[in-house]
Amino acid sequence: MRIRTTGAIAGVAALALALTACGGGSTPTAAPGTEQPATSPGAAPSGDLLSIANVVNGGLGDQGFFDDAQRGIDALAAAGHKTETLQAAVDNPAQWKANLESVSTGDWGLVITGTSQMVDILAEAAPKFPDQKYIIYDSVVEAPNVASITYKQNEGSFLAGVLAGLVTTSQADFPLAGQDKIVGAVGGMDIPVINDFFVGYEAGVKAVDPEIKVLTSYVGDFANSQKGYDQAKAMYDQGANVVFQVAGGAGIGVLQAAKDANKYAIGVDANQNQLQPGHILASMLKNIGVSLEQAVASAQDGSLQYGTTAAFGLANDGVGLDFDDNEGIVPQTIIDKIGEYKQQVVDGTLEVPTKF
Repeated sequence: MRIRTTGAIAGVAALALALTACGGGSTPTAAPGTEQPATSPGAAPSGDLLSIANVVNGGLGDQGFFDDAQRGIDALAAAGHKTETLQAAVDNPAQWKANLESVSTGDWGLVITGTSQMVDILAEAAPKFPDQKYIIYDSVVEAPNVASITYKQNEGSFLAGVLAGLVTTSQADFPLAGQDKIVGAVGGMDIPVINDFFVGYEAGVKAVDPEIKVLTSYVGDFANSQKGYDQAKAMYDQGANVVFQVAGGAGIGVLQAAKDANKYAIGVDANQNQLQPGHILASMLKNIGVSLEQAVASAQDGSLQYGTTAAFGLANDGVGLDFDDNEGIVPQTIIDKIGEYKQQVVDGTLEVPTKF
């Protein structure tokens, strides 16, 4: 495996995640005129493993979103796939485009990329390189050579909101919580996917107690941890008991602010519970790395349906709350209550709002 930085920046958990197309859980079908042959273009010959290029519109080290995706790439490398990860400056779309196109010329069996910031770039590249097969995660590009993966972050964030609400209304169990009915959330940017986190989180909070006030703000990017810190600190100063970070690398500052304010926070994308021991209640996971492993396995055997979207939510454990390594600060009784809310979502008796 190679991890390459260009331009301005010099085992795996076994989950039974079904790659199910969005809408009704039906078996995905290829777009008209793009039905897949027995061995689709871009699939490896029998006995060979697909080579994989991972294009990151930023750098690794965010201890969350991109790092979790890279864990999936690392697992694929350990399984014998040739892999390479191309990193870039977080504020250089021209470089993201150049990196994507540089690995789209047929040398790689699969090119993987992610986030809404890559949608327009991939939508332009896909028809330009029709023989290249792509996977995009956390967003959708409708093209016959692109398989899209989405995550129901509104559902996972709903559970994070339930947790925040229970902290605020069960203060005997949470000694760092104050008397004010206030919680917060700090997002990276004012974009649909982040707002989907917010709407799910607020719904979870209000499901516990509609009188709880929910503060929200945006850093403006996914890298400025100082600004993430400042925005979270302002929320704690206003009486917030818990702040949910959905800001990538900038969210590391949110977790630091929780420690400094002697309050609670909730992490995101990867298990961040040990970053500030005793202050991180749980982390809302998207299980990105595992979903990439699943998609590559399907591409390897020729069953991956390009031109379709696979959705991962609470029903297939594609998202959820991770309480491991959190110093035991969330009592089992609270975890069990959150499980009851989860079951209502899975059963369909409780519908979580979405921005999509």
